[in-house]
Amino acid sequence: MTVSDEGLVPVRLRGAWQDRSLDYDAAVQVGGGLVRIAFDAADPKTIEVAIGDLQGAALQDGVLTLHPTSGRPVVLSDSPHLDGVLTRLIAAVCEFPSQTLSLRAFGSEGSAPGSDHDRWFEGLMTARRVSAESRTIDTQRRAFDANRLARHAQLTREAWAADRFEGAADRRALAAELEETAMPYSRALLALEAAALGLRSATDDVQFAVWRHWLVRVQQTFRSADDVWTAMIPVLADSRGARGAMWRRLLRRSSARGGGS
Repeated sequence: MTVSDEGLVPVRLRGAWQDRSLDYDAAVQVGGGLVRIAFDAADPKTIEVAIGDLQGAALQDGVLTLHPTSGRPVVLSDSPHLDGVLTRLIAAVCEFPSQTLSLRAFGSEGSAPGSDHDRWFEGLMTARRVSAESRTIDTQRRAFDANRLARHAQLTREAWAADRFEGAADRRALAAELEETAMPYSRALLALEAAALGLRSATDDVQFAVWRHWLVRVQQTFRSADDVWTAMIPVLADSRGARGAMWRRLLRRSSARGGGS
């Protein structure tokens, strides 16, 4: 059995669908947000399952089992190409959405005066890029490693303090204030870590559902980083810091625009 130019893979279809028992030669195709399974040559029928309605899929001993959110599992077998079907299915599920379009501060003129902004978001944006290119559950999970992101945030705050002060006491004071301001982001990373542990241990039959829960935590982490960035701007503008003047000019300019509206 071979794969057609349209990506149709000949299989044997078993299981049940809408109270109908299944045992047919069939052809499966993944694309356009759907899994399509055509069967019953004598009276052609098609099963269509939206990618978003799949809880998981398991391939074992040459048998691929699809687990819809509702309904009984659908079983595909008798094909050497089922591993390719599963790979395409996972890639379709793991299409990584943009995380920055809905953020209020990210990239806006009033909150992104250069390297400080870029440094704060660098860890998240690198993870976002890897996840968009990968489309595998394990690689995406590892890209958003919460401990690595927390370490990046800590080093960034410490670097800001070192940039602004020569005295150790002032550096520690600013780093501590920034750490306190960034606590919502730290809590979001803890929640992300818990979701990642759940994703790592999820069984194949529910891994897509658990991945979607993990993705919600990723989105919440981006929003928290965005909110924290806005909250840290006045702290970074501390008048004692060598770079505070730039931030004060920025804040005055933003305030003037707001006052004139």
